[in-house]
Amino acid sequence: MWYAAAGASAAPPAGQAVSFQAADGFRLSADYYPPSSTAGDAPFVILLHMYRSDRTAWAPLIEPLHAAGLAILALDLRGHGESATTESRDRVIARESAIFREMQADLRGAYDWIVTQPHIDRARFALVGASVGASVALQCAAKDRSVDAVVCLSPGLDYLGLDSAGDIAQIMGRSALMLATEDERDAPYTLRSRGRDVEVKIYRNLRAHGTDMLGKIPHVERDVVDFLRKALGQPAEQPVYGSINSDVYHLKGSEWIAQISPTNLRVYSSAAEAEARGLRRARSQGPGDNPGSGDTPPQPRRRP
Repeated sequence: MWYAAAGASAAPPAGQAVSFQAADGFRLSADYYPPSSTAGDAPFVILLHMYRSDRTAWAPLIEPLHAAGLAILALDLRGHGESATTESRDRVIARESAIFREMQADLRGAYDWIVTQPHIDRARFALVGASVGASVALQCAAKDRSVDAVVCLSPGLDYLGLDSAGDIAQIMGRSALMLATEDERDAPYTLRSRGRDVEVKIYRNLRAHGTDMLGKIPHVERDVVDFLRKALGQPAEQPVYGSINSDVYHLKGSEWIAQISPTNLRVYSSAAEAEARGLRRARSQGPGDNPGSGDTPPQPRRRP
């Protein structure tokens, strides 16, 4: 279910400051905004800030997203904000490419945390990233086929060693939106040429980068919310289940689902959605069903 149009409701409650571990054990900080209604499960979005920024940069976008009915997790990526140690901050300042690749572990930890919260619809999941945060988001979507939509503010092709042009080419069956001002139009159009179902919105005669567009350039927040409404859709009637490490999906009631590690479990809105993203239906409902069919447990009980 979607709620009032962006900006049509009262301001959301203050974010709940939360802390959790990344997949590799690094301690992270974030602000969580629960969904505005508990009448049903809500779609959720994880926000990824720019280089040398932090989660507070998303402030102008929080109310429109919250008014639309989304649950929101605004994350401080490692080396930034309250997720910084002296070592990680120094690595960021040095622009060490490895630490930006390690941010995939931050997203795994953020996902694991938010899906344990009440009233979360695991089948409707989006990422919004700015500048290098957009690169981190695209890399995640290339690896995790449960990501339904990606919004990129001022994306680049190879920010800080992340190959966004290569990553977007791997994203199928999902929508992406590229937003930029006219002086940074080249990368969004190149990404559109490499990907599938990629929309580009260029704001003419204006200059701002990443989250600096929020609250300054008219209609950016509306454009983000309108895109997410369309891309995330309505609650699923017949969701299917899979592992982030597998090309197989399982129907509700399959015994294989219980064998998927909780950190690897992913949910898709329908069989058609899963198949559009390159998954195939499991040939059995469990170990005792049609022995010899070739299906095996989706993956060992461990993180990748």
